[in-house]
Amino acid sequence: MLRVLGNGKTLAPSLVELSAWQPQQGQQRNASSGVDHYTKLGTGGRSSFNGVVATVFGATGFLGKYVINRLAQNGTMINIPYRGQDMDTRHLRVMGDLGQINFYEYDIRDPESVAKCVAHSNTVINLVGKDFATRNFSLEQCMVDGAGALASASKEAGVDRFIHVSHLMAGGNSQSEFMRTKARGERAVLSHFKDATIMRPCDVIGHEDKYLNKYAYLRKLPFKILPIVGGGYDTIKRPAHVADVAQAIVNACLNPSTAGKTYELYGPEAFYLRDLIEYVFKLIQRPVRIVNVPPPVYQVLGALGERTIWNPKLTRDLAVRQHMTDAIDEAALTFEDLGITNPISLNKAAIEIVRRHRTYYNFNEVADANEPCPTAS
Repeated sequence: MLRVLGNGKTLAPSLVELSAWQPQQGQQRNASSGVDHYTKLGTGGRSSFNGVVATVFGATGFLGKYVINRLAQNGTMINIPYRGQDMDTRHLRVMGDLGQINFYEYDIRDPESVAKCVAHSNTVINLVGKDFATRNFSLEQCMVDGAGALASASKEAGVDRFIHVSHLMAGGNSQSEFMRTKARGERAVLSHFKDATIMRPCDVIGHEDKYLNKYAYLRKLPFKILPIVGGGYDTIKRPAHVADVAQAIVNACLNPSTAGKTYELYGPEAFYLRDLIEYVFKLIQRPVRIVNVPPPVYQVLGALGERTIWNPKLTRDLAVRQHMTDAIDEAALTFEDLGITNPISLNKAAIEIVRRHRTYYNFNEVADANEPCPTAS
């Protein structure tokens, strides 16, 4: 405790006072060091240690913050490699207790920096990914070469577990370059780390997502006209909530029996793309008119979107992926096999995600609970 002096300054407790402080029930001591340790062993919270030291690549992304928060809650020691500025990681620093989260600058193309990041870990989680190619990294460099480099360095360092996040629709024959590189990334990981756990989530929704929010931003289109291939009735989506996907990754990290297995992570309900978009606009209380356009026209729109100097909202590859139906394998392992028996549905989470796109005068109005987004039959 801190003692307040008359001048308003504080005085740290003396060694006598500290030595008289007794640890709480269930906490452990390391008697051999002569110093009392108040870190509990087990998953007792952020001030405990469960024995897992995890290096999480790609932690500064959308999914990363949810994974880090849940790992820290379970007493995991976390290493976060990052590139860029310290400001990019400041929101992650407060998710763990003092000394629980450590940060390392790295370059995924530099084997030495990667090796330093995994040197003292027994688990590595790869969340690295990008929706589009940049001037620094192509999709191949990011999701194939990079994934293979992380798996190779982890194996050489003697890491016990490697968890790789791919995509539900990853396939070598896909029309989407993104999906093809995701499939090659899986093979690159398994070629170096045969017992890797592969997580295949579908499109993920959440407060900072690029899915529901993307459609809500389209309210700014002129004449409120939204072009969609097939009018939106040729595409079925099964969006999963980011909290469920993050918890699935954490459960796999803490359960050694998940090694060498592949999990398909998708939402509990399926929706036609048209119904999903109309539901978003109903929640934000804005008008929309969906028109049917042929695929070549949508590809032209994607090519125009690539010409922006900022991060593109639409590319030719995104135009393909947007209209891919989520195909699932009924025999595959899913959320339930990772202990998540009641995943969050879109109808329950959507209003919290897109409410901010409403105008100020109807921001607080509730959604009509009797009119959820219809599911695909």
